[in-house]
Amino acid sequence: MTLKKELTETQCQECGCSFQDTIYFRADGSPMGTYAKCPDCREKEAQLSKEQRLQKDLKETIDSQEGIWRDECNVPSGFALKTFANFDTKLQPVAFKTVKNLQWHWGEGDDEQPKSLVLLSPGIYGLGKTHLVCALINQIIETDDKALIIQKTYIRKRPCPVFYISENVLLRRIRQTYSRNSKKDFTENYEETEEDVYKKLAKYDLLIIDDVGKVRARDMSFLQGVYFNIIDQRYNDCQPIILTTNLDYTDLEVHIGGACADRLLEMAGKEGFIVMRGTSYRKKKMIDK
Repeated sequence: MTLKKELTETQCQECGCSFQDTIYFRADGSPMGTYAKCPDCREKEAQLSKEQRLQKDLKETIDSQEGIWRDECNVPSGFALKTFANFDTKLQPVAFKTVKNLQWHWGEGDDEQPKSLVLLSPGIYGLGKTHLVCALINQIIETDDKALIIQKTYIRKRPCPVFYISENVLLRRIRQTYSRNSKKDFTENYEETEEDVYKKLAKYDLLIIDDVGKVRARDMSFLQGVYFNIIDQRYNDCQPIILTTNLDYTDLEVHIGGACADRLLEMAGKEGFIVMRGTSYRKKKMIDK
């Protein structure tokens, strides 16, 4: 079919401007249609439509990423619903405020670098250390950006920024690498090496090691080597770490080694070593019953 085209002056229905529009005519002389909007308005409309699609895709991506983060952060199932709102603030007001307001990532200024934290409850169990650190993880997952629109063109997913592990599990995982019998550790199927473990821990912006010193190690050289590898890397890369322990500072220093304790002092500052005292929450519940 032969089409005839003709350049015609047309008025934009959106902005009212006049623009040149090419109209095609069929053989019978009937027009095949015209643009109702000028090129600029059509471009703006296309951009708006693209941005609306991106916003819709962003919401779906964020919902998906939240599930991925919750699986990856490794919070124990018994603490998955622990929040700052369901923690009894009056029992540990200093620890509560410090953990909740911890600056675990870089601030806007170069001097606002991440802060590490050590929660100590010497000889006393059940004061809520694990509750507090898991509440922090849940807060991060709920509020941190899980995906971003970049240059109004595409969506970038952000990796999970925080990881929880107990000292006992950490040491057991590293020992497993020596036997080359590691299976599905950190969600991957291959024979993991000790260096692989350290690299995977290093990828998280915030690392939390719970129950430090709960089980006394038979090989202190091995134990202190593990902590030095982890803490020295995070010290050099300005990545924060949180430790929870029932040891006092002197015993903690012996446990992880003087070099690690010295680095922690700089990473957390004296104000970042929070001593928690009181009565075990578990015992209190039994007594109240």
